[in-house]
Amino acid sequence: MNKPMPAESLSETVRFEMERDLLSGALAPGAVLDERSLAERFGMSRTPVREAVLHLAAQGLLTVVPRVGVMVPKLSVQELLALLEMLGELEGACAKFATKRMDAKERHALRAAVESCEAAAAAHDPERYAKANTLFHDVIYKGCRNEWAVKQVRSLRLRCASYTRSRFDWPGRIAKSLAEHQQVLAAISAGDPEAARQAMLEHISVGGKDFAEFVSSLNSEAVGK
Repeated sequence: MNKPMPAESLSETVRFEMERDLLSGALAPGAVLDERSLAERFGMSRTPVREAVLHLAAQGLLTVVPRVGVMVPKLSVQELLALLEMLGELEGACAKFATKRMDAKERHALRAAVESCEAAAAAHDPERYAKANTLFHDVIYKGCRNEWAVKQVRSLRLRCASYTRSRFDWPGRIAKSLAEHQQVLAAISAGDPEAARQAMLEHISVGGKDFAEFVSSLNSEAVGK
């Protein structure tokens, strides 16, 4: 006879699935949920669902609104800019640490990830490029050997996922991203931590014309005031 899954494991399952929905855009800014519907969806009691919701709310990924339910928060343009600024600094730190700490196998994996980006760019395939881009960053996260920084980066990426997931559909964005990846790879391969940090910061940050294009691409209904 199978033993029932512990409540803690059930809560983790719900949290993982909801994080995936946030990343994919299935849970969009402004969406309202309720614990009963979530419990029915996952086929479990409301207790582990409530624990998962409270955990995500503590991260700022959900907002509990009294007498309304659970809402995916909308971010204002100013909040998005602040978030991307912090994300750039943390991603830059990860690249700097990775330059100092990656082993030969991880450096090879990083080159392979860039090659995957190059192949996706040549095929003009945004979805394929997005997956290769994720792999590129994941290799750096692993190589940086700093779980605190990586945890914060992933949390920030989750918070802005709904606003940035279609970025590779923007004209010229894939080519620009690829060139930036190549610069990060060159700096890491050369063993230059500061150059790697700066290259990654420039890759993540959105400023000037890029920021104007970013704002114009946003769904007005998803942006808060």
